[in-house]
Amino acid sequence: MLKRSLFLILSLLTGIGFFAQTGVVKGTISDEVTGELLFGASVVYEEGKGVTSDFDGKYELTLPYGEYTITYSFVGLKPIQRKVTVSGKSVVLDVKMKSKVMKEVEIVADIAKERETPVAFTNVSAAKLEEELASQDLPMVLNSTPSVYATQQGGGDGDARITIRGFSQRNLAVMIDGVPVNDMENGWVYWSNWFGLDMVTSTIQVQRGLGISKLAVPSVGGTMNIFTKGIDAKPETKLKLEFGNNAFMRQSVSVNSGRLKGDWGFTGAFSRKTGNGWVDQNYTDGYFYYGKIDKKIKNHLLSFSVFGAPQRHGQRSFKRPISFYDTTIAQNLGVSKEAIDAYDQSLGSQYGFQHNEFYGRYTTTDGRSVLLRERENYYHKPQITLKDFWQVNDRFYISNIAYLSIGNGGGTGITGRPGNDSTGRLDAQYMYDNNLAGDFGPNIDPAYHPTDLKANSYKRSSINNHFWYGLLSTGTFVKDENLTLSGGIDLRSYKGVHYREVYDLVGADYIVNGDNVNDPNLVKRVGDKILYHDEGLVRWGGLFAQGEYKKDNWSAFVSISGSASAYKAVDYFRKKTLQVGDTTLEIGRDDTIVYQGNEYNASSEGLETYNTGWKTLPGYTIKTGANYILDEFSNVFVNLGYLNNAPKFANVIDQQNNFVENSVGEKVRAFELGYAYKKKKLAINVNGYYTSWLDRPYSISRQNEDNENFTANITMDALHMGAEFEIAYNLLSNLTLEGVIALGDWTWQSAKDSIVFLDNAGNTIRDGFGNVQTASFDAKGVHVGDAAQTQLGAKIRWNFTRRSYIKAQYTWFDRYFADFEPGNLNGVNARRESWQIPAYGLMDIHAGTSFMFSGAPISIRMSILNALDAVYITDAQNNDQFSGQPYNNFDAQSATVFFGQGRRYNFSVQVKF
Repeated sequence: MLKRSLFLILSLLTGIGFFAQTGVVKGTISDEVTGELLFGASVVYEEGKGVTSDFDGKYELTLPYGEYTITYSFVGLKPIQRKVTVSGKSVVLDVKMKSKVMKEVEIVADIAKERETPVAFTNVSAAKLEEELASQDLPMVLNSTPSVYATQQGGGDGDARITIRGFSQRNLAVMIDGVPVNDMENGWVYWSNWFGLDMVTSTIQVQRGLGISKLAVPSVGGTMNIFTKGIDAKPETKLKLEFGNNAFMRQSVSVNSGRLKGDWGFTGAFSRKTGNGWVDQNYTDGYFYYGKIDKKIKNHLLSFSVFGAPQRHGQRSFKRPISFYDTTIAQNLGVSKEAIDAYDQSLGSQYGFQHNEFYGRYTTTDGRSVLLRERENYYHKPQITLKDFWQVNDRFYISNIAYLSIGNGGGTGITGRPGNDSTGRLDAQYMYDNNLAGDFGPNIDPAYHPTDLKANSYKRSSINNHFWYGLLSTGTFVKDENLTLSGGIDLRSYKGVHYREVYDLVGADYIVNGDNVNDPNLVKRVGDKILYHDEGLVRWGGLFAQGEYKKDNWSAFVSISGSASAYKAVDYFRKKTLQVGDTTLEIGRDDTIVYQGNEYNASSEGLETYNTGWKTLPGYTIKTGANYILDEFSNVFVNLGYLNNAPKFANVIDQQNNFVENSVGEKVRAFELGYAYKKKKLAINVNGYYTSWLDRPYSISRQNEDNENFTANITMDALHMGAEFEIAYNLLSNLTLEGVIALGDWTWQSAKDSIVFLDNAGNTIRDGFGNVQTASFDAKGVHVGDAAQTQLGAKIRWNFTRRSYIKAQYTWFDRYFADFEPGNLNGVNARRESWQIPAYGLMDIHAGTSFMFSGAPISIRMSILNALDAVYITDAQNNDQFSGQPYNNFDAQSATVFFGQGRRYNFSVQVKF
């Protein structure tokens, strides 16, 4: 009886266990186009049974063993069904949902899609920004992307730079919601202008190589497009507080309403940051604001946005010899003791990696202690955008974007710098004392003022204001499910205003800006313009067209664009002209001349401000590519293109505001081949690229037979080729491994002997002795500098609970050749390689957890950057004699460097509503 009872109980328990067996289906739901995680998406496995995704786009179903068809749906997106078998193991099922109609971002920003678009690209989600950015400049989070090399340079907040496949950010296209933001004069991107965008970013897409942008943009190395949230984003409010080393603090708030009743919505953000900086006195003090209003009116989606980041930060502007920071490291790298001693006498040495020489203190005569910062940057660049996205019908879409950018600010320095004190910093006390008394008593000069003090040294500011507006119009026609055609216009007008002004007289009252003692205009006080005052004007007009074809396993595109760039300079300090009868008089701004008994000076009526007139140069692009889906897991793609880019402003008009001789457009020929494999647990991407860069201008300044300075371009070619490999493997449902290998071979390909300089009329230019002006160089086979040509990376992420994670990321950089000018390689230095800095690796650790409190999700995150506190060089200049070192030996002794930042941390608390 007892045995029977035990057997019956055991059988019942076994049966209960059998019938109660369940498994888990979980994953993340996101928008296929923007990558945004979807909150509130419906996940249904039987009619009336299911769950909705949470704030992070995550869902989880616990189901009895068996087969199911799960339906995913979200407002405005196409429903998706997925079949799944629930058994003993958890099933991870991530879903990307497509829009029912084309989105504005697809038309304007040329966003790439997996298994469809034939380019190599990486998406950086808002979640990754939250986990890894840690209040760094945006490019720094991309260092784990293949062939990307980003550094903080001198350590100033916002002073980051980025290269992709060996091309600097001057040759990358950076856009925000499809609007280009590269400076129209020099192509540079100033990241301090965008520091708070992470609060409203839905995703960042980095397309390596030529990319698929329809615009005639300088996307030689790649395209970086930042997409912000709008009416289709999930409603949420975020409050975030961040702390970091060196008294860093940032407070942020962002609000997105989603789509409200009446088909309108708004997005807003505000951020405030302060900090002392890891480098001494590289402080940061900035604000960020963002506002966007969207309104749907019938078939029109209107959008008005404005954002900006007024900021001020300290800088460490110049690289220094290695021994300036650490003599032991210098000796280990081969720097001689004699060289170190020479540096010590002129610049000092062994100051440490956080040392900044560009500040000092002085005590005034009334006992006040004043901090004098030599190198500061301050700027405010609000951007205003008005968009109209018009869905004419189910097949035809028109997008119009008008934008305006107004930049004001500059960077400071010292004129008449007295040198460093015994601590290796600006000798501000000597500067102040010398302004008051000098070597021979009070600095009073009756020729200029009877009582005011004349400065021997002063702080100046180089102002770089701009006024930039443009119109970007795109029409897209979806002929059928296979063919999409698009085209449009791209119009831009840019004016850069550049001048130097007196910023701080450090105890004195004025400076003398010249030698003509009879001209009272030579007396300059704080706020007065000095040395130069000019404008650079660029006008751009472009047309573009693109066709996209999709059928069965094939997808392909063809894109063409043409543009005309016009350049002009206006120089307010240059000689002005006055027509007197048949005679043209040239009068300097401080000159007075007598002609035919009459006196003329710069204030005479009828004078015309000097300008170069307009010069127009063409540009065009042709790009094509195709993708083929091999099976449900893998695809291959190929793309190729030819670019003829108009040159940068400095290669058309020189610093003396003269047209540069031989201004030609840069030419790029590119080819790329790729393969992708993606299954449930494993994803692999392999790319190979070959980019030939032709007619890259290199400017040389010489004097002609009249002893006048002129600038001419010589052109040179480079070849950038390489391979990229990415892998991601879900070892367990909560444990992911990732790896990156990028191997580049980027070399100069030019050697030219006895190049004869010609003027714009085709005449030979000679020097003052009648000799023909020539130049020679031989850089063939020499590796391109200023970026690491080898990159290895590994990352592990462990979600030890559903809402808690820790991940470690290690990136190794090697084969970084110090920056140099290939046009200087001649004679015994022909084909000589630049100094190669030591390889280095960095480990970053990120961890976080989230939980619900009173119905609101709270996230706590911690990042440790350079967790191993590695000592490493990030930037180097070969044979840099600007710093005062006399060597020219292509080695560590002849180079100047920036060391990277040591261990830092960032702690954040975020609340979402």
